[in-house]
Amino acid sequence: MDNITLNRLKELLSVPSKTYQEDRMVNYLLGVIKSIDGVDVYTDEYKNIYATKGNVGDGYFPMFIAHTDTVHELEDVIVVEEAMLPKPATFGYTFDSELHRVLRAFTPEGNPTGIGGDDKCGIFIALEILRKLDNVKVGLFVSEETGCHGSSKCDVNFLQDVGYVVQFDAPGNHLITEVCSGIRLFEENGEFINRALPVIENTMGMKMLRQSHPYTDVSQIKKKIDVSCINISCGYYNMHTKNEFVCIQDVEDAVNTAMGLVEEFGYEKQEYVYEPPKFTQYSMFNLNDLDDDDYDTPPWNEDEEEEVIESEYNDIIYSYGALNITSNVTGESVFLDEEEVERLYTVLRERFTRKYWDV
Repeated sequence: MDNITLNRLKELLSVPSKTYQEDRMVNYLLGVIKSIDGVDVYTDEYKNIYATKGNVGDGYFPMFIAHTDTVHELEDVIVVEEAMLPKPATFGYTFDSELHRVLRAFTPEGNPTGIGGDDKCGIFIALEILRKLDNVKVGLFVSEETGCHGSSKCDVNFLQDVGYVVQFDAPGNHLITEVCSGIRLFEENGEFINRALPVIENTMGMKMLRQSHPYTDVSQIKKKIDVSCINISCGYYNMHTKNEFVCIQDVEDAVNTAMGLVEEFGYEKQEYVYEPPKFTQYSMFNLNDLDDDDYDTPPWNEDEEEEVIESEYNDIIYSYGALNITSNVTGESVFLDEEEVERLYTVLRERFTRKYWDV
């Protein structure tokens, strides 16, 4: 990554953007986008940002999305510094001890504060694509971290000429979201993933792990448009902790991945009809009580904030049936999706039932 681009990344990462306190980030992004030639941009009443560059005629726009909020406490000043660090074990992959050039965040007093790569990395990639491509759409949505509030209110008119949607909002450099909030984003073995996967793996330099993601904006967009969508890693590690960092090379690889996907798919429409999720994977609910009409509405309260359990040694985030457990000692995270939480619950229930009730 050249120095000019790196400085743009550092500047973006230095903008505070805690959920519901995103005005500084939204205003910053509007200023950046308006400085890019040929871009039309507007915001809606929720402060979601919609940007369009170019004209695809009878074709369809590629669309890149990200969210503007982070989980970290709002700081007046965020100091971004470079460091050399190894990558921690991250959601299904253990990295070697190689040191990588990374960016970390501190207060002016030198105390670590989360850098918010989730999802400032995704924003950065979307902005770079907006600079590089002649024809593209970008959507930047507010308040994802507490339930995708912005993207759930997305302007559907903006989506009418979109051919496929790409989000960069997964940690590491090895993850692809295939199912999100129970919603399948693309056909399991269809044309879209069979063409996209070689592009992603060749550019990211990794064998990608296809996963179920508890929630992010792409699931809300998929509900509104019958095209293939995907969410991909973008280089942040130790997510949601004060020790979160961003790997510079991974971000650059993600930008190149985005470019490669547009080169592969161009202005095609990658149609994939939305299917309401079947919530059999959400073990926390009695699904026998649900009628067919209930499947359009998740059996949780979408306005309910995620539950955070803090202890001396671990921070636990419980959201939409999934768990993210982060060690306060090592900074490493373990992610359990809905099915894994269900298996864990079954094992613990049986063990403690035998222990205390002798059955």
